Amino acid sequence: MEFSGQVWFDFVDPDVWRFYRFVRLLASEGHAVLLEWRPLPGRGHDHAVVVFEALDTPEDRGRFLHAMLGLVHLEGADAGDRGTVERALSASGVGQPAVSPEASVADLSALAAELGVRGVPTLYRHGPVVRIGLTEAALLEDVAARAASILSVADDDGIWRLDKP
Repeated sequence: MEFSGQVWFDFVDPDVWRFYRFVRLLASEGHAVLLEWRPLPGRGHDHAVVVFEALDTPEDRGRFLHAMLGLVHLEGADAGDRGTVERALSASGVGQPAVSPEASVADLSALAAELGVRGVPTLYRHGPVVRIGLTEAALLEDVAARAASILSVADDDGIWRLDKP
């Protein structure tokens, strides 16, 4: 299976943390995970957003994302604190990139609005965006079947919302 698309995220939402763990589990089972991670600005940690976007390679972005999510969700660090960003850069082995805050935040905000991204995590493929909400049960049993269900909903323009209370 290939699980691909663009994922809009922030560094603090518990749904992002669950989704991140879900896709890592999917990849660990040998499935191709080809996600482009895009940070949603305006959520209290724009410095981390700017640094993430300024990193040169998907590998650097992935290592930084992993470090930031671990610091925030496992250690309780503040994603809006520049010290947390510095710790994530150090832990990921990624050097401090040159950043242009105004340009990247404005561009990301415009793109997110154009796509209809209003929450995180949100998957964009080639149609309407799909906001994903998982429970811890998503990390159990057949994650490939669950990933296929997510892609099926994302690719079906006839389904706009499936919601459980």
